[in-house]
Order: sequence, then C-alpha cells, then structure tokens
Amino acid sequence: MIRALALIGFGGGFLAISPPFRLTVLTGIGAAVNTLNYYSPLSYIALGIVLLGGAAYSVYSPPRPR
Repeated sequence: MIRALALIGFGGGFLAISPPFRLTVLTGIGAAVNTLNYYSPLSYIALGIVLLGGAAYSVYSPPRPR
C-alpha cells in the first residue's frame, strides 16, 4: 500500500512540475471524455462492464495446490 501511494505521489509531483506533460495528460483525458459523450449511453455501459470485470478480476485468487 505504501508503494502504491508513493508511486501516485511521485506521479502527481511530476505532473505538478512538468507543464508539457500535464498538458498532454489533460488533453488525453479531455479526448476520452469527449469520446465517451459522443458514443453515450453505450459507452458508459461498456465502461461500467469493464470496471466491474476489472474489479472482479482483481479480487480473484486462483486455487493454490496444497
């Protein structure tokens, strides 16, 4: 957990000190939101399915041999 928080902090810090990278990230996020709006409501349904599938996959643990 500490490693994940540290990586998020480093990423946020780099975004704070790098204006060109911040502009690139924000432009990409804006393009993704515009695409979601263009193809709505099906895009929101697909995004929900992908997020639920990712959550289910993240908590799945394969059976371990004894």
